[in-house]
Amino acid sequence: MYSITEILIIQLLCFIIVFNSKPAMEFLKKTFPFFNGNFEEKMNEFIRCYKFICENNPLLLDYSDKDEPPELEEITKDDKEELKPEVKYEDKYLEKFKRFPNEYSFTESELDEISEEYIKIRVEYEKDRFNTINTIQERLHKINDIQEKGNIQNDGNDFTRNINEFGINALLNFFEIEEEYNEDPDDFDIEELYMDLLKQKEELLKKMDETEKMVMTEDDMRKKARDIIINKKLDKYIDNYVLECTPLGNIYMRYNNDKKSFEYFSNNSIPYRYLEPVGRKYVTTYWCKPLFVDIEEELKKAEERFEDEKKKKEEEEKRMEEERKNNPRKILAQLKNYNKESKDVTMRPMKNRSNKNAVLPPQVKANLPDVNKPSEKQLLKENANRYTWEGRLTNFCPLKKIDRKKLDKKLAMTYADFKKMQQEQQNKK
Repeated sequence: MYSITEILIIQLLCFIIVFNSKPAMEFLKKTFPFFNGNFEEKMNEFIRCYKFICENNPLLLDYSDKDEPPELEEITKDDKEELKPEVKYEDKYLEKFKRFPNEYSFTESELDEISEEYIKIRVEYEKDRFNTINTIQERLHKINDIQEKGNIQNDGNDFTRNINEFGINALLNFFEIEEEYNEDPDDFDIEELYMDLLKQKEELLKKMDETEKMVMTEDDMRKKARDIIINKKLDKYIDNYVLECTPLGNIYMRYNNDKKSFEYFSNNSIPYRYLEPVGRKYVTTYWCKPLFVDIEEELKKAEERFEDEKKKKEEEEKRMEEERKNNPRKILAQLKNYNKESKDVTMRPMKNRSNKNAVLPPQVKANLPDVNKPSEKQLLKENANRYTWEGRLTNFCPLKKIDRKKLDKKLAMTYADFKKMQQEQQNKK
């Protein structure tokens, strides 16, 4: 067992022994001659134990005075950073963006607003549908009443007009032209009015059919209510900012729902490839990933559309080729190209005009593009993120001005309101 004195000395001098064990041991012998031989044996045992740990654990540094290099090379922190693959700034936040759920985040109050908006939409829809059908039915009833009681008959394409007085008055009342007719009846053609009446009847029947077929389901109502709350939520994002340090300087970014664009402040012109990572950071910070257009997904969709169009084109060409083989008489005559058979006219090259027959050097000809070669496929994206520069960082001010008229209604009072308030006070007295 170690004595208390030996334990204290070991703790105090362990670092000296670790860094340089032999000189430290000689120093202890000369400085403290009262130590017995057991102490030296115990210190040697401690050093052997430490060397064994250093030799069998490559994660620990070897501070022993051994001249031989360690079997496993030490990996420092800087070496670990060098081993990591360097990530381009264009791919920053990309991994996080892909793992992020593609949906909006709602608070409890916003979920309650969605429920309230759903109830409001449902009530308004049922009310509007009922009023629309009721209005159409009333007008159709009036038209049928005019046809039945007005003694209007339809024989083929000719109208036999034995219209009685009720029918004439009903037509005038339907089109609300009674006063004009009484002033000058000769200006109005009853048969023409009746034709207009039939056109309106057809339109009303068509509208009735569309109204009965156009039914909004419960899912549609909930989706519409959700879209309304999302739109209100996005209107507030103009006050939400993110700060990002790009290779070309710092930028502040926000989202303007009115412009459907990401707005940013920066002292330098930032290219689109550097704005995309900032946009990813914005949507992952405020949980609005559906707001961001994933370019990779758009390119995949464009690739699929391109392949579908190519496949349809190939099928159409194959069908046309088979049709030509089966029906050779339907082959269209190919027009003769007279431009190719035109005689070569030798013209004297004008000034500053190159001779077409001149032979170009091979090194120049190799670098010229081949215009006869078909162009490679070009993928067109339907959607893309929009970014708008709003000014320099000195123009950026996150603080909003307080509208004092909303806090104090007296500030929004007009002179007429002031006189009215004075009059009310006098009347009370």
